[in-house]
Amino acid sequence: MSSMVLKRMKAAVGALLALVVTLAMMVAARPASAATLPRPDPGTYLPYQFGGTQIIGAMAKDDTNYYYCIEAGVQIDYRLGAATKVTDNDKARRLGWLMDHYRGGSAEDHAAIAVLAHDHFDLKPAAWAERRAVIMAAYPALAAKANQLWAEAGEHAPAGATIERTYAEGIREGKVTVSVTNAAGKRIAGIAYTAILDGPATFSNGQSQVSGVSGTSPITYAWKATGAGDVKARVRYDRKQVDHVESGQDLVRFGGSSQVDGTAVNFTVQRHFRPTLSTVTSQKIVDAGEPVSDTVTAGVASGHHWPDGLELAAEGWYFDRLDADDVEDGPIMPKGDESAQEFLERLRKAGYKPAAYGTTTFTAPGQSRDVQAVTKPGGDEPYRAPAAGGFGTWVWAFELDGQSAKAKQYLEDDVVSGFLEYTETNSNRSRLTVESTVTEHTGVVGSEISDIITVAGFPDDHGDFRGDDELGIGADRDTATVSVWWAGDPDDQANDEQYRPQGAEPPAEDEHHRLVGTWEYAAVNGRIRVGAGAPDVNGDPVHIVAENHGWYVFVWNFEGDDRVMPATSPYDDAWERVRIWEVAKPRVPTLTTQVKPDHVLVGEPFHDTARILGDVPEGAYVTFTAYEAVGPDDVPGVNGTLLHEVRVDVDHTLFEQTVSSPETRSPEPGLVYWQASLVSADGDVIASHALGVEGETVTVEEPPEPEEPEEEEPEEPEEPEMPKAGAAVTVAMALAAGTAAAGALLLLHRRRR
Repeated sequence: MSSMVLKRMKAAVGALLALVVTLAMMVAARPASAATLPRPDPGTYLPYQFGGTQIIGAMAKDDTNYYYCIEAGVQIDYRLGAATKVTDNDKARRLGWLMDHYRGGSAEDHAAIAVLAHDHFDLKPAAWAERRAVIMAAYPALAAKANQLWAEAGEHAPAGATIERTYAEGIREGKVTVSVTNAAGKRIAGIAYTAILDGPATFSNGQSQVSGVSGTSPITYAWKATGAGDVKARVRYDRKQVDHVESGQDLVRFGGSSQVDGTAVNFTVQRHFRPTLSTVTSQKIVDAGEPVSDTVTAGVASGHHWPDGLELAAEGWYFDRLDADDVEDGPIMPKGDESAQEFLERLRKAGYKPAAYGTTTFTAPGQSRDVQAVTKPGGDEPYRAPAAGGFGTWVWAFELDGQSAKAKQYLEDDVVSGFLEYTETNSNRSRLTVESTVTEHTGVVGSEISDIITVAGFPDDHGDFRGDDELGIGADRDTATVSVWWAGDPDDQANDEQYRPQGAEPPAEDEHHRLVGTWEYAAVNGRIRVGAGAPDVNGDPVHIVAENHGWYVFVWNFEGDDRVMPATSPYDDAWERVRIWEVAKPRVPTLTTQVKPDHVLVGEPFHDTARILGDVPEGAYVTFTAYEAVGPDDVPGVNGTLLHEVRVDVDHTLFEQTVSSPETRSPEPGLVYWQASLVSADGDVIASHALGVEGETVTVEEPPEPEEPEEEEPEEPEEPEMPKAGAAVTVAMALAAGTAAAGALLLLHRRRR
């Protein structure tokens, strides 16, 4: 062994002995009553020379922690003084992490931690700088060790924690991810944390918080909404601390861990969702007898989410025969807390009852379905628009009770559309009926011809509805027209039979067919008299004179509007044509009718008679029609019949004859109108009359109710002293006789005087 090595060993042993002596003196000087700190374990510090032997590393210890000096040049007395927390910052977090992590480290580890404690927290920087230079000279590798540990602490010491949320199913389910980061924002592992949800949501464990240990990747937790509202997701994590301890010399130690708040995130949750329904009628205008359909579209309220693939069932109710006043009164909307059935009941009490129904299903917002109305809920018989017309509208709903068990978990209540909303309302055009007959079926050139037309099927307020742009339905057409056509051969003075009107439509005008004129009349129900001076819609009298021999035909026409279908009387209608002769034929047949009897009771028989005068062509016959009883204000001839064109043959060899119809009976009271016509073998009307002429109406009355027998009042007991009725008369007569006798005596007395 060299002398140089021996000298170094002797110096080290001397320094160690000096340190032991110094520590012994310190113990001897400590008051017996003070709490003391044990000396550090061997292997937790490095000695160095600075005016004697000193140590760099752990200066003292307790049951769990080591103590490091932060006051260079001051003697430690190993009394345990007051401890306070060092202000939290990156340096404190790093040092705390090192003291905790390397509590079982080598002498070099503890020496490096001591150097870092002096470097960043020493109360006497100048004194520490002198000692630091000596230590680094004695241990050249210690500086690098200290730098290595400081960098390592920067990697692992937690400086923050973040929590982020994602939505997995709308805003009712999702995930949160938790990360703990260092001062550089890098995720670090091994740090305990607690994630917390404040608000109407829980983690998958059913609790509002969950704990874990961080990793180098985010930790993910599922959450689900328990209601509706705002949720705050926050995280608390463990952060290392440092204690400042007084012991003659100021010391630091590991101060344990405390949970501190990381970042938080706010978000909105909604356990339930609210779907929506919107509809557009497939056809704004529907004719009588046509099917009715609707295009229904599902949606979802703003901020809500339709669960993927969730099926919802929708129910629809169609209301018909609504009038213009209903539409003008505007939509009726469900109240906020009203179910579909409660809304329908409110509509029923207001006089609205469904006439048809529809059903469909949806599995996502934005889907549209074309639904055809049916006559019964769940049925398959198509509903068809009524002949009477009117407006129609739909009400649609997602009813909670009509959904599957799964769907019920997502809905809070019914979703109901309004009644008479513009997009859901259409017009069902009514079908008109037209009955008419010319006043005279034959005439001569120069005769004035006329017609009586009976129209039914218009809405009662037709002509008053001015249209509705929002509804998309136009105004009523106010007028109908009556046209008169002539057909014949102006050069043929004998026979126009080949030009007898044929076909439903008037022909194009030519030398044998000519439009005589067209006049306008109000497009309303009732009787219209055309010609013979009766006024048109403008109040002007109308006169139609047959200027040529041939056929004259009356054609009534309504072009239709958004509430009423087009209608036209046929051109070849035998009731609507007049045969005009160049000169009068001799003995033109006439028809006179009379019902028998004209007043009956319900169920009693009655019939009609027709008296015919004139030359009747061979094969001619009379038809009798009796219409069902109607009220005095009802339009006749557009209802059902008791007898319908019953044919009774006539004798063409007789100039005068009377024929009778079969008997009939009316089961209802009212007025029974008769129509009798003399018809040729070719089907031409030779003679007839208008409905309601005198003698052609039977009044049917209800039979009188049987009189109830009068109840006899019980006889009161007779009193003997009271006279009977006969006795009373006798007394009165006696009084009268007595009075007369007294008068006679008085007269006799006067005469004697």
